[in-house]
Amino acid sequence: MRFRVLMSLLAFVLCLLPSHAKAAEQLQTAWIGEHEAFLVWYAKQKGWDKDAGLDIRMLRFGSGDKIVSRQGDYQWKIAGCGAVPTLMAASKGQFYVVGIGNDESDLNAIYVRPDSPILKAKGANPRYPDVYGSADTVRGKLILCPEKTSAHYLLSTWLHILGLKDEDVKIQNVLPGPAVDMYSKGFGDAVSIWAPATYTAAQKGYQIAASSPDCGIRQPILLLADREFADKNPEVTAKFLSIYMRAIDMMKNEPMDKLLPEYLRFYVDWAGTDYSKDLAEMDLKNHPVFNLEEQLQMFDASEGPSQAQSWQGDLAQFFAAIGRISQDELKKVENSSYVTDKFLKLIKTPLPSYK
Repeated sequence: MRFRVLMSLLAFVLCLLPSHAKAAEQLQTAWIGEHEAFLVWYAKQKGWDKDAGLDIRMLRFGSGDKIVSRQGDYQWKIAGCGAVPTLMAASKGQFYVVGIGNDESDLNAIYVRPDSPILKAKGANPRYPDVYGSADTVRGKLILCPEKTSAHYLLSTWLHILGLKDEDVKIQNVLPGPAVDMYSKGFGDAVSIWAPATYTAAQKGYQIAASSPDCGIRQPILLLADREFADKNPEVTAKFLSIYMRAIDMMKNEPMDKLLPEYLRFYVDWAGTDYSKDLAEMDLKNHPVFNLEEQLQMFDASEGPSQAQSWQGDLAQFFAAIGRISQDELKKVENSSYVTDKFLKLIKTPLPSYK
């Protein structure tokens, strides 16, 4: 009898528990162990995903190409990815671009040794006066570069500026960190890489032959959503974006002395890399991020292609011009309709304070 009474009381108490006690919805996400992933990691540390009714799970990959090509294996729903692998996957109609993670334009660069003959030629193409190299000094060189990535986009653009094609050089498919290690041992004539490997290259005394700004291109990290999932779960997609925007507000407003210890902890605990304070601070300062108001402006297509759509459209046109994508593929992606603000517009405002 006592047992039945106790069970009845327990059931009554459970009914009185607040609704937020129900299990949070799991959301599988995919990231490279870099700046854009820090915002999600930090949000999880603060429990902001739970505040929104989500349980964000973070998968780590070595490159954006691996993120999009292995989506079927890992079934992630949201990811941070470079513009190039995003474009390559866009013709299949699998993903939306739903936001901007950060801008890495200043952090993609091609490095060469200080005694490289490439540095003896500058402004060979008058339209790009700050670009080093010429057709004669670059042709036939061995370049370490992760294929189908933002670094590859920079490399192809650099070659195009010099009147060359990918086929005119030898490209070794190597991720940025290992590429710098191999280059330090005398392998290769140049490396095309992104941060934080660019910081290591600079510390070793290597010189920049070309950067994305030098070559007139933008290199945003994009927030992708699996199209089928997002269409069926627009409110979940918007919840994730609200969490990300909350973290962006934090990054824009939190003083460096408070932000830096968390950033260093993220790299050790989640990305598995130990960086110095100086490098971490440089990385934070060199990654512009955009709040909700700025992103809504960047994605506004009410008067023609949005800024975000134009970035992807320019990339598609360039890749078609150099034969990286076919004309049929270009027709599927040239209007960049997969870049959409419909989920940003669903975010409930005002956002919760990051403090």
